[in-house]
Amino acid sequence: MEERLLRALGGLSLQPPPGRFRGRLVLLRGLPGSGKSTLARRLKRDYPSAVVLSTDDFFIKNGVYVFEPDFLEDAHKWNQNRAHKAMKNGKSPVIIDNTNIHAWEMKPYVMMARENRYEVVFQEPDTPWKFNVQELTRRNIHHVPRQKIQRMKDEYEHNVTFHSVLRSEKPSRDERSSSGPNEAYSTRAHFHPPPAFSNRRPHVAPTNNRLFN
Repeated sequence: MEERLLRALGGLSLQPPPGRFRGRLVLLRGLPGSGKSTLARRLKRDYPSAVVLSTDDFFIKNGVYVFEPDFLEDAHKWNQNRAHKAMKNGKSPVIIDNTNIHAWEMKPYVMMARENRYEVVFQEPDTPWKFNVQELTRRNIHHVPRQKIQRMKDEYEHNVTFHSVLRSEKPSRDERSSSGPNEAYSTRAHFHPPPAFSNRRPHVAPTNNRLFN
């Protein structure tokens, strides 16, 4: 792992302060290729009790990622339900590995953290290329095109806080579609699923139940 990426972990403690909180929610944020998922894996290694949850997991079948736009809303609700269950079961830290470009995308997680007395931490990779579109295009492994990364960078909301996320509002479907289909949600290239996946129902999405035992 690159030394620069390791420094992104400097000073980050995932243990909640004693007494005040039951646990800690870490909302990772970052453009594709910025090192966000690598950071999530390192945190999981350093904190074996961590639960790492990503909306992208919904679209993985037998180890293969197949993105289906029609199920995108279901995928986000599925991941939010997993996070809610983890908090109800007292798991900590709970790490959300999504791009989280907009404040409103994080609002459901922040609301459930407040409900369950979890401290909220917003964390970005501290890599020098995290907003370098050319380098992000080269580094991201899911073939997200440069034009899309540029749009995501333009829309990225900086300096979010617990209260700014709670005050945020989800835009209407028409407003979201003005920047392209599912632009606010999807971070990966749009793959055309093979016929075998065309009628896949949301409940068959994989889950790692041992995380919640």
